Formats: sequence, structure tokens, C-alpha cells
Amino acid sequence: MKLRDELDSATREQRQRRKPEFVDPSLILRVQMTGALLEEEWERLGLTVLSSDADRTLVLFASSDDMREFRARLDAYQQGPPLGQTHAPYNSFVAGIESIGSVEPRDRIGLRFRAEGFGGPDDFVAQTPYLVDVELWDLGERRLRERKVEQIVRYVEAQGGEVLDRYVGPSITLLRARLIGNLIRTLLTIEEIATIDLPPAPEVTTAKALDLTLANTPPLNPVGDDAPLIGIIDSGVNDHPFLADIISGSIAVPDNLGTADVYGHGTRVAGIAVFGDLRAQLDAGALQRGARICAAKVVNDRGDFDDRRLVPSQMREAITTLNERFGCRVFVIALADRRRVFDGGKVGTWAATLDELARELNVLIVVSSGNRVPRGGTRLEQAVTEYPGYLLEDANRLFEPAGALNVLTVGALAHGEGLDPDLGDDVRVRPITRLHEPAPFSRIGPGPGGATKPDVVEIGGTLIFDPVIAQLRRGEDVPSAGVLTLYHSYTDRLFTTGSGTSYAAPRVVRIPIQSGHRFRFEVGHHSELKPATVPI
Repeated sequence: MKLRDELDSATREQRQRRKPEFVDPSLILRVQMTGALLEEEWERLGLTVLSSDADRTLVLFASSDDMREFRARLDAYQQGPPLGQTHAPYNSFVAGIESIGSVEPRDRIGLRFRAEGFGGPDDFVAQTPYLVDVELWDLGERRLRERKVEQIVRYVEAQGGEVLDRYVGPSITLLRARLIGNLIRTLLTIEEIATIDLPPAPEVTTAKALDLTLANTPPLNPVGDDAPLIGIIDSGVNDHPFLADIISGSIAVPDNLGTADVYGHGTRVAGIAVFGDLRAQLDAGALQRGARICAAKVVNDRGDFDDRRLVPSQMREAITTLNERFGCRVFVIALADRRRVFDGGKVGTWAATLDELARELNVLIVVSSGNRVPRGGTRLEQAVTEYPGYLLEDANRLFEPAGALNVLTVGALAHGEGLDPDLGDDVRVRPITRLHEPAPFSRIGPGPGGATKPDVVEIGGTLIFDPVIAQLRRGEDVPSAGVLTLYHSYTDRLFTTGSGTSYAAPRVVRIPIQSGHRFRFEVGHHSELKPATVPI
């Protein structure tokens, strides 16, 4: 039988390349499936699922070479259907297995090395030293992984390598070491090792930007009275030196909120709407503003809605007033109801009101999809090990009002790994994302009736895993993990950072400004859309 032969071959191959220094070798199999991955079925056979890929590939750990139960199923299937039956025993399981093999040394080369052109073991120069992170498979209980780490450390040090740091957590097991190419080639053959990669590359420009003052920032471009106008429905927008001359007006709903942005969120959103990628502009040495701003303050100085007003009535008054008073036809609402997750049924009253306003006023309303901290407590490591699977969980559905059909809902992409130089030196602190991967906090659809939501995605920062303080850290805490924008208390500093779909939404309205295009959007009654062109 083909599968039995492949299993025997993989077992034989791994026995032959085992190092005598490893007294407790493992058997790691790569299994290609044609249909469902059947992970629970594999677990029942005593095999641990180490990883599963979108191409229906499983990596499995067997604690012993014999795998009696699995082999028994293969033998029973090979004998064919019993008398009076149509299918062989275990047909639904065995027939779904396309091939069985080993994890090859080239498969253990990490993504960062691959990006640098390392495609196989021979690409590592024999006597050249490399600083690397070595990650082990999650083979099970902590004591087993600690034993594996110790075996690898002893082997590395016996061969002249230098182990600089190690981390064994609930599921993540890592070493940072300085190794010559020959030693890396050997480690790539060790079954317990999942990947060998370059350490994460730290991001340094954001921290430098936070220290800038007016005296050493690039000059601002002038903005004419006919420039696009964007309405920010938020916590207000302050007269930041980079915004003061382009704020067409501010209101508060209700009036007693005042227009000052004490909470700070609205000024940060406005900074993105006006500048887009502020970090890139500072690097380029020119600050190019692309729009004017008008603002409606609808949340108080603690970031909460007013107790005496209904949110739908606030939204109607704020959007209608900015539209009538200033002629604003493009609005950003980077707010959400944290208590209401869209369950796929009828949208809430906030979303319904935005749909009505988009039709009635023929305006474009851009909203954020909402944020979620994916894991916490004893499951904190799963923010790394289960990414991006948890983005598809029911708990990660859109917040109200992101399910509205006539608005543009925006999810977030990561701008990179998010580590700064200090944290990058600690092997325990791990990135979750790479450039343009889904942000680990971004919420998803679908919307009503299976509608595609979010409609678009943009850069919104990322999170990083820090077991030292047992937290997932975001841009508000670690600047390199966030998006650079304007700080509301500008007498203290000009810039700040943050992570969230709140920063992705305003960046969407900045895109056509940067490209010199005008918005073209359509709204209509009962989702029958009619064309309209709006200069912003």
C-alpha cells in the first residue's frame, strides 16, 4: 500500500539522520490531506497535531515509532470492504490522506531567512556565524519541551555554538543562539526543531519621531479653502499646530460636552485622515496635508457616550449639522459599541441610522470594524500560536455599527512586526504579524445577509506578545507596534502612536487624496444604489 510504504520510508529516514547525542528522539510526520484535516481523529490515534496549513498539510508528532493504531487502520483499509459492505474500514479517514512524508531540512528555514534568499541548507556558509532564533515544535507538556531544549543546548555548546537566551512557555519554546553555517545545517535535520530563522527586525524610526519638536519637523504644505473636507465624529479635534489652520469648524452633540478633545481619540483619528502615513512623510522630509477637517464631539472626556442622549439621535444631529453648516459629505466614525457584537441578524439602531443618513444626504460614511484583544490570562501565548485562526471565531465578529450596508467598513492590517530595539533583544518577546498581514485585533464579518464586511482593509498597527509582563502590547504602549499620528495634548509632545481599526478607517479616506482622485460612491434606497460623485 502506498501510504504504508511512505510511512515506513519516513520512519526509516528519520532514524538514519538521528544524532546519537539525542537520547530521546521524536518522529515528526508531514501528512497531505485531500479533504478535511480530521485533527481530532489524528489525536485519537495518539498523534499530536503540531501545525495545519491552508494547503491541507498537517505536521504530526508521534511519541513512538510503531504507531500501532494508525498502522492497524492502514492494514484494515488495505484489506478492502468486509463481506456485505460497500467501503473498506476507516474509508472516510484513510481515503482522505494523499501522502505521508517527513519535514525536510529546507522546510525548517524561517520566513526571514527565506526573504534574504536562503532556500536550502547549502545556502548557509560553513564557517560564517549567524545570529538565529531556533523554535521547537509544541510537543506537549512543558517538562518534555524543557528536556528537548536542554538536549539541543548541550549539543549546540558541544559543537562550539553559543546559546544566548532561551524561553519555554505554555506552548512556545525558543532559543537564541550564535551558530556557524555548518551547525545550522545540522540543526535543520533535527525533528524537534520547527524553524530556524533570523531574529525579528526592530523598527526604530517611530521612537525617534516621538522626540521631534516644532523646531525640527519638516514644513507644512498650505491647504486651500477648496481642499477636501472630512468630518470626524469622535471625541473632538484640538487645535494642534499641524491642524489649527485647516479646521473649518467644530460642534458638540450635546452642546454641554464642549469641543475640546480631552480624551484624545478624535485628534489621533484626524491626524491620520489629514496626513495618512505620517511616519513615511517624516522620513521623506515633507509634511503633506491633503484635507480640511470639521469635527463633531459625541463622546465625553472619558471616551463614553452621553448618558442622556440616544446614540442614533447623536449621529443624526452630528452628521446633519456638519453637512448643512460646512458642506461636509465624507465622515469618519472610528467608534463602536463594545457591548454589541453583530450576530449576523438584524443590524442595530446605530447602524440603521447611518444607512438612512447615507441615503438621505448622499454622503460617504467610513466606520471601523472594531477591535478585540484575542487572548489573555493563561492563554496569552495563543495570540502567537493560534494566529490567524482566532480571527475567524464568532467572538471576533464586527462591533455595531460596522454591519451597516451603506457605509464603508474598514478592518486593519499590520504595518510589520512591531518590535523596538530593546524588546527585539529579548527572545521571549515575539511578534505576531508581518507586513500587510491581518492585524491580530481586527474584527471580521460577514455583514447582514452574508454581505462582505469589512469592505476594505488598511494599516492599523499590530500587537506584540510580551510574557515578561504577561500582556499583549499595542502601539499606545510600545510605539513601534503602532501607527504614528498626532497627540491631542500638543504642548507635551507633537506625536503619539496607537494600534486599532480606528487608525485604519481614516487612512482609507486619505488614499484618493494622495492619488489625486476624487471619491466616487453610490448610495440608494433599499440597497438599490445610484451613482453620485463627491469632491472631498
